[in-house]
Amino acid sequence: MASTIEQAPATATATPTSFTEGVGHADEKKVGFEVQAPSESSATRPLVRQKWYQWFSPTDTPEERRLLLKLDGMIMVFVFLAYWAKVLDSSATSTAYVSGMKEDLHLYGNQLNYMNTVYMVGFIVMQIPLTLLMTRFPVNYFLPAADCLWGVFTLAQYKVSNIHQLYALRFFVGALGGFFFPAVQWYLGSWYKRSELNRRGAIFFIASQVGSMSSGYIQAGAYASLNGRLGIQGWRWLYIICFACTIPIALLGLLLLPSTPEHCNSKFLTAREIQLAQERMAAEHREPRQPFTLPKLMHILRGWHVWVLVGFAFFFSQADGVSSNSGLPLWLKAEGYSVENINTITTVSPAVTIVASVVCGILADAYDGAKVWLIAITALLNIFAGIVLAIWNVPEGLKFFAFFLAGTADGIAAIIYAWANEICAHDAEERALVVSAMNTIGNTFGAWIPLLVWKTVQAPRYLIGYCWTIALDVCMLIMLVVLNQFWKREKRANRE
Repeated sequence: MASTIEQAPATATATPTSFTEGVGHADEKKVGFEVQAPSESSATRPLVRQKWYQWFSPTDTPEERRLLLKLDGMIMVFVFLAYWAKVLDSSATSTAYVSGMKEDLHLYGNQLNYMNTVYMVGFIVMQIPLTLLMTRFPVNYFLPAADCLWGVFTLAQYKVSNIHQLYALRFFVGALGGFFFPAVQWYLGSWYKRSELNRRGAIFFIASQVGSMSSGYIQAGAYASLNGRLGIQGWRWLYIICFACTIPIALLGLLLLPSTPEHCNSKFLTAREIQLAQERMAAEHREPRQPFTLPKLMHILRGWHVWVLVGFAFFFSQADGVSSNSGLPLWLKAEGYSVENINTITTVSPAVTIVASVVCGILADAYDGAKVWLIAITALLNIFAGIVLAIWNVPEGLKFFAFFLAGTADGIAAIIYAWANEICAHDAEERALVVSAMNTIGNTFGAWIPLLVWKTVQAPRYLIGYCWTIALDVCMLIMLVVLNQFWKREKRANRE
């Protein structure tokens, strides 16, 4: 199949005055560049998308390829490992609760629910403020510093002696961990072109699935080998392990991460490479950071970007209910499967999500316009899965297939956020606000809607839940048409 070729916009060579800031040399000396127009090597030529099996565009110069490899090594390694560590903590509390915490802290009421609620309050309330705050500071310091603080608050949980201390710590753990996903999506959009962003976003996203698959084994092994060691109960060791994983990763980020191209001071990027990164983003019309003022906020809120994208994100974020509300393991338990078999079989769903994420990321990078039909196909697949599960009385093999197929629902996460980065390319602050609001709205409704439509008393046949999933996917298809029409109209207006 031929690569997709997109002609660079006619305005690509306009003077990007916002990219005339000083940049850092490898020896940290400040060197100023007047980027009057992107160079021929990166901006004025047509954008040729790579084929699905290619990592680079055929038109990427050798220096662009070296730059991309450096960025992948510095950015992608850190964000993958850091996100993986976040997932360890999210499951550590549930594991700790059934591994001795309940008895040690005398938690015989609804304290576990309250802990999760406090965590989600911090997670939701602080997402947008902290993501916007990150745009005011050097990212290469802000992200690792937040990670270090997150590790410290995680470690402090091993010393708690009562539930009230745990409530306070869970709030800060939620706040410092919650903004990481939208912040990284914004950060990736500051360095990568639209034909490179989807697969990087997919690699970042699948860290959560890898974490889900590995956390149980890590925690079980740690508890078995460390329980009582140094006089510390096994459940407390779980938090120590999370801390031990986090701090080296944070220090790695502090060493490797570059800031954003317009204010970059990296020991691993030369002055020419930073200038090239600026030119690449200028060619993409990816604007650097500006003062975040009230008039700017009002301008953002008057546009369609925030409302349509956040509305779309609501339907997408709730449509993974089949895999996120334990329908499969509860059905397997009701059918008499052993604990070992249940633990093994349920790893298929995150594996499906990983495969779907990688495939969607690769195809969305390789073919312009692929996002629309990838999202549409995913929605249709999940409608089919929801219909099968709503009927319920179907052959066992078909039911397994429907449960596993539902794992594709989260596979489009990376391309949705990459699309938001592309749509909001002209305003760095809008990008930060929109991607964080998209994630916040999903978590906000995800905190209470399951109480109404995924009631445990209806398990494993969540009839209301499966019908709700079908309705969400249908609405997502409608919103996809709306979003695509708005986006095509804006691109047409920009060309004219």
